[in-house]
Amino acid sequence: MNKKPTGFGPTLELNYPSPSRSVPPIGIAILMLLSSLCMAAEPVPTISKDVSGIDYAAPYPEYSSQDAAGAFNVELAAQFIDGAAVKWGKKYGCVTCHTNGHYLMVPPKLFKDRPAAQQVRNFAESWIDSWDHGGLPTNSKGYVETEIVVAPAAFLAINNMQMDGKLRPATRNALDKAWELQSEHGHWADWLKCEWPPFEQDDHYGVSLMTIAMGMAPASYTSVEPARTGISRMLTYLTSHEAEEVHHRAMMLWASKYYDELISDQTRQAWIDELLALQKVSGGWASGDLGNWRQRAPETGGYKHLDPDFVDREYPPVMVDANGDGYGTGFVLYALLQAGVPASHSQIQKGISWLKRNQHADGKWFTNSLRNEFDTSNFLTHTGTTFALMVLSEAM
Repeated sequence: MNKKPTGFGPTLELNYPSPSRSVPPIGIAILMLLSSLCMAAEPVPTISKDVSGIDYAAPYPEYSSQDAAGAFNVELAAQFIDGAAVKWGKKYGCVTCHTNGHYLMVPPKLFKDRPAAQQVRNFAESWIDSWDHGGLPTNSKGYVETEIVVAPAAFLAINNMQMDGKLRPATRNALDKAWELQSEHGHWADWLKCEWPPFEQDDHYGVSLMTIAMGMAPASYTSVEPARTGISRMLTYLTSHEAEEVHHRAMMLWASKYYDELISDQTRQAWIDELLALQKVSGGWASGDLGNWRQRAPETGGYKHLDPDFVDREYPPVMVDANGDGYGTGFVLYALLQAGVPASHSQIQKGISWLKRNQHADGKWFTNSLRNEFDTSNFLTHTGTTFALMVLSEAM
């Protein structure tokens, strides 16, 4: 049974300062968000229409927690993730969860008229259309890359419903192929599991992500085959498999906004309380607390894999970003809002304050990789920045 979206209660009690200068007509939603969330003493940033000047051939920078701190600026964050998402498609020619995939979920209040948002969607649709001619993406062994089919289908479905209120042809095409790959048990058994949490770690993420997407999709699509059977299988999978990690439970809370049969009211409250209890004194949440994961240990004498059998006991692994990080804070806040916790809740406001204090000068909210190797790129920073913007838009 579909569950109607839960109300969020009172909005944040924030002052709406008058802009210190005239602002171009970029939309009431943008103006309200920027004026309510940005520092009153700062001029209201405008929306840039230019997505040129990106060096697509250059490698992504090595994001670090030591990168320069910056003042809170929504537009700068949007520019950062615009560039990262557009560049990924140009540079690597695919849709990946941590960058241009989650970017497709960006809030329409901020991104509906941004050229980069249109460009990323156009790329994803063209890439999907190419499957009809060149076949589905395969790995080096010739097997279909399941997650490269399923995740873009889900991301595009969420994008379409937020931006247009209906599923576009390329999205339906991708969804049809995703259902063909689904097992009778409801999951996608060949989902990539390369110890790169939280997206490429186990089968749960793909199922919960697609469940959220179908919860947002129109009944004209979900009530007929093959979606009807696919959804039924996913709900069976999620209710019959334990949500082992905190991240699993947060995804289930989000999905239960649309399918209330996923969890009982008692379980919902227990999981909400669990997430709230993980908030740091700083107001943020740490990604490493959301699963049986560890982030990088201090580097001593070269790179070390953090598998317990190989860790040098003289230098035990320690959590980084113990006071919170971009993905942990953004994702948990968004999951709590979707679960019905009002934006006025003191811990939600404390988390938003963390976001306002911890943005970097280039616009990002940093997140250290959850892959247990030193030489891993911190691309979870991209997803964390996207979720931070989703939270700020949701909490208006």
